[in-house]
Amino acid sequence: MQIIKTPLNQVNPQSQAELISYVDPSLTDALNPALIFVPGGSYTHIDFKQSEKVALRFLSLGFQVSILRYSFVDEVQPLFPAPLLETAQAIATTKQNAAQWHVDRQKVMLMGFSVGGHVVANYNNLWSSDWLQAQTHLSAEDLKPAATILGYPVITPFDGFPDQPTLAQWTNNPDEIAADQHVTGDNAPTFIWATTDDQLVSSKNAVDYFLALQAHQVPTELHLYHHGTHGMALATKLRLMTSVTKILASPIGLLVHWHFYASYNRAYFPLIKKIDLYSLKA
Repeated sequence: MQIIKTPLNQVNPQSQAELISYVDPSLTDALNPALIFVPGGSYTHIDFKQSEKVALRFLSLGFQVSILRYSFVDEVQPLFPAPLLETAQAIATTKQNAAQWHVDRQKVMLMGFSVGGHVVANYNNLWSSDWLQAQTHLSAEDLKPAATILGYPVITPFDGFPDQPTLAQWTNNPDEIAADQHVTGDNAPTFIWATTDDQLVSSKNAVDYFLALQAHQVPTELHLYHHGTHGMALATKLRLMTSVTKILASPIGLLVHWHFYASYNRAYFPLIKKIDLYSLKA
């Protein structure tokens, strides 16, 4: 396995933002899907040990995987739009290296947990915008994600997280980063999961975004579990419901069986046959 680090601090030189890519050289038989993981950490830190475990899990499933280390509030204030621009650079970097990394440019996905989900949800709203293309000097094709995955996401600052002093570090205009308010018909298909007793980030965030996507007829799927603490990552060791079959007992089980083509229009995900997330290289 190769670990490749690409600096993403062109916009904010004081930031340590970078894309850490885990490239499996054995995945050479076909063009593979790529997953860019955007971890949580309240925009103050990232737990790299946990993040790498998530990355390696998806690498084992046949994805070329990267971790986005975005800017933190002690590097840039107000923080936004820095993480959005860095996400754009991360997708563009992955697509630019598609041949060397054996990646299909049409299968580059974003996955965000907690505030990482906040980044991904807002990016999904904006990837096709004139504003982002002007800021990055990249085309919509360079910026487009194939799909997005959100785990216990922060969606809006108006659903209880964060507090006001913290929000002031994030943005001067909270309305601009309320992801449920800026969904468009261009948003990529989205898989969302959360737990109803999350004491830090209310599952109302996930529901609000799901409803916004539904209102714009964006293909989406939402799973709410009865119990689970915030920050569970893939929740692979947690029994979420005793009645759920083993294969679907955790979000990762659902995720790898998330059927795109069965319900998603080809305009969103142009594959030629019914496949699931696990077999995206088909």
